Amino acid sequence: MTDYKADIMIDLRKYLWSQLKSNNIFTDTDYYSDNLGEEIVPIIPVQQSPEMNQFLSGKKHIVYDKIGLSYEDNWAKCCEQMLFTIYATEISDINEIRNFMTDQFRRMDDSARDVNQFATLSNKFRFHSIFIADISPTEPSEEIQGFFSADVILEVKYSRVLDSVGRFL
Repeated sequence: MTDYKADIMIDLRKYLWSQLKSNNIFTDTDYYSDNLGEEIVPIIPVQQSPEMNQFLSGKKHIVYDKIGLSYEDNWAKCCEQMLFTIYATEISDINEIRNFMTDQFRRMDDSARDVNQFATLSNKFRFHSIFIADISPTEPSEEIQGFFSADVILEVKYSRVLDSVGRFL
């Protein structure tokens, strides 16, 4: 049966979190919640931002959302734009995350290859290209008092595994 809850953003989030930790940009133990008894991944969907504020208070984190979706002439390839808003109390933290994401995702096909080789991704998607579509300047956050913020927009081209008649598997 087709899993219509499967989403490319989930795989990209897993990959990004793994890379941010392995490059010592985030430390997972800083995001351990005693209330929940587990680590909270500080890359959260925009819809969960209000309820996560208590766990992320004063800590750098990333809020993401999809801002565009289209299919190309080849209907098997999807093109999405994904917005990552970086929040931190120190401008240097935003610069570090933004520079890392730029380095990680500016290489288009090579960036997609790296994500595809990541071991814990679902087998429902194949990334074809990832690149930086836009980066905003760092400025005081309008949403969270005492924080700075900056946006990184990725454009991601991918395909979903299909059956013999072109429907999602």
